[in-house]
Amino acid sequence: MNLQKRIPALLSGILLLFCMSAVSGYADEYQNMRDEVVMLVNEQRTANGQTPLYESEFLNHAAQIRAEEIKVTFSHTRPDGRKGYSIMEELGGSYWYVGENIAYGYPTESSVMEAWMDSSGHRANILNENYHAVGIGVFESEHTYYWVQLFTDGEGLSPIYTSGNLNIDNACNSEDAALILTEAANAGAGGNSILNRMQKSFADINRDSKVDSSDAAMVLQYAAYAGSGGTESVENYFKLS
Repeated sequence: MNLQKRIPALLSGILLLFCMSAVSGYADEYQNMRDEVVMLVNEQRTANGQTPLYESEFLNHAAQIRAEEIKVTFSHTRPDGRKGYSIMEELGGSYWYVGENIAYGYPTESSVMEAWMDSSGHRANILNENYHAVGIGVFESEHTYYWVQLFTDGEGLSPIYTSGNLNIDNACNSEDAALILTEAANAGAGGNSILNRMQKSFADINRDSKVDSSDAAMVLQYAAYAGSGGTESVENYFKLS
C-alpha cells in the first residue's frame, strides 16, 4: 500500500474536559491553505445538508501541532504514546465531541479533501452533525505536506473570522477597511488579490457578491459604533440575515 496516497483510520470520541484557554493571534505561512480547506469542508457540508463549520484559532493551533507530529508518527497516536485528541487537554481545551482526520503526500488542499471525501470514515467526520468548529494543521517537510483536520462541537471556542474581521485580530476596524479598499483597488486595476476566498466571504458585508468601498464604509461605521461602546455584532447592527 502506498501510504503517501492512502489515509489511515479516523479518530473520533466523546469526552468532557473542563476549562478553555484562548490562543490569540495564531497564524503563519500556512494560513491561506487552512482557510481554503475550511472553505472546501463547508462546501461539502452545505451540499450534504449540514451547517457550515467555523474555523477556530484554538483548533488551528492544536491541529498544527498534530500536523508536525504525524511527520514523526503517522498515526492518531502521538509520538509520546498518547491519543491524538490529548492535544486538546494539553492546551486547555474543552469539548463534548472531537474527531481527527490526517493525511500526507497530497500537494494541494483540493487533492487532500478529495481523498478524505472518498474515504467513508473521513467523510463521516467532515459531515458529522455534532461538529460546529474545525481547525486545520498543515506542515511541509522535504516537499511533502502533512495535513490534519481537528473537529469539535465548539465548546468554549469562537470563530477566527467574523464579518468585517479579516486579519485575525478579533476586531472589525480601520485595518480591515484598508484591506477591503486595497482588494477593491487591485480588482479594479486587474491586479492580484490580497484576500483569500475565506477572507472575501467575510469582507462582503452587504452580501452583494462584491468586495468594494461600500463594504469598507460599513466596516468603518461599525468600528465607530463599537468604539463608542456598542456591543451588537456586525450582523445584528446592520440587520443582516
